[in-house]
Amino acid sequence: MSIEPKLYRGMRDYLPQDMLSREKMLEKVRETFRRWGYAPLATPAIEFKEILTGKYGDMADRLIYDLKHKSGLALRYDLTVPLARVVAMYPNDFPTPFKRYQIQEVWRAERAQPRQGRFREFLQCDVDIVGSDSPVADAEIIALSVQLLAELGFPNAVTRVNHRSLLRGLMEISKIPPEREIEVCRIIDKLDKVGKTGIYEELLTGGYPQKCVDTLFDIILCSGENRELLDFVEDRYSDNERIIGGIKNLREVLKLVSDFGIPSDLLKVDLSLSRGLDYYTGTIFESANAEQPHIGSLTGGGRYDDLIGIFSGKQIPAVGITIGLDRILAALKDAGKLEERTTSTRVLVTVFDEKLFPDSIGLATELRKAGIPSEVYLETRKLKQQFSYADKLGIPFVAVIGEDEKKKGVIALKDMKTGEQENLTAREIIELAK
Repeated sequence: MSIEPKLYRGMRDYLPQDMLSREKMLEKVRETFRRWGYAPLATPAIEFKEILTGKYGDMADRLIYDLKHKSGLALRYDLTVPLARVVAMYPNDFPTPFKRYQIQEVWRAERAQPRQGRFREFLQCDVDIVGSDSPVADAEIIALSVQLLAELGFPNAVTRVNHRSLLRGLMEISKIPPEREIEVCRIIDKLDKVGKTGIYEELLTGGYPQKCVDTLFDIILCSGENRELLDFVEDRYSDNERIIGGIKNLREVLKLVSDFGIPSDLLKVDLSLSRGLDYYTGTIFESANAEQPHIGSLTGGGRYDDLIGIFSGKQIPAVGITIGLDRILAALKDAGKLEERTTSTRVLVTVFDEKLFPDSIGLATELRKAGIPSEVYLETRKLKQQFSYADKLGIPFVAVIGEDEKKKGVIALKDMKTGEQENLTAREIIELAK
């Protein structure tokens, strides 16, 4: 009896052409994180369910993969809550501030939409600063993410910014009950998915008076240049402490982001931005490529000053962001900008006949020592078949050592792109193939 080979929807196999693109991106991400002074951290895929639940919100809690284990275990939903647990468990093991990066898989039992880069298992690349409430920390996180997106192929991605205090102050003005403010944040967070009408109807059916909803919509849908928009809201609601405090902090962060050299047109104050997770307390931010609205956000994060305190018993400020690598790869593929290769090999060393195997192996060894990814063809087939193998994999150079080449002390090297062939020394091949 044969078993049908199949995958659970939302899960993926990564074939060589996928992994090569992924690993190339990961190298850029890691290099950027390290260049900014962040240290690596890793946590288990499995956490106690009680660690995860109650931190994200009811809607997100329903997306946690419960393992139905007698010990109460679940797959991690994100990398932020595990970070909070780690900081609380090892209070004396980290400097203050603690700057960490983490690149690991997470799992969510949500509807899979592969074309939009939405999967049930996906890679998150997080950077966080723990132990600092300075607006410089918020600005650094935003600046890092903008620069990284540019390096990954999105130089014009716009980062929308808002502040939870400002948003909750606007809800206060709209007469939204304090105990329901987080719930409204979760609903507003779906604006990009269901649109204004969908959000409006959900708020009304959720029992919010139409006057409250109309007032809230009138405010959060205001738009304009960053300075003018913040001035307008500040003048209009100058007696609301939450709004004034949020605007003051947001202005500081925006000024500092510009000090990092980020152009002002890549940052946009958006009063409707809410970020659906419960643990955010201050600045919130999210990046997307305007040319690909169907892809959704490429990054997202914010300040969460109360989360670690749930585990440690004392408030420890923190701010961070998630870089959605799989979403970024989906966006690049959608735009036709993803370089797809099936091998990292730069030079295929052919085997002319069995007697010359040692010569072929010796050349490949010399190339590898020089840092040139190389492979030796494993059988003594016709050269035509060996060239066909290189062509199929996209190997750019093919080296041939026959009896004549061995006598002359040279190697015949063919450029598979141009079709040109010339006799070279191993040293010359190394310089050419770098």
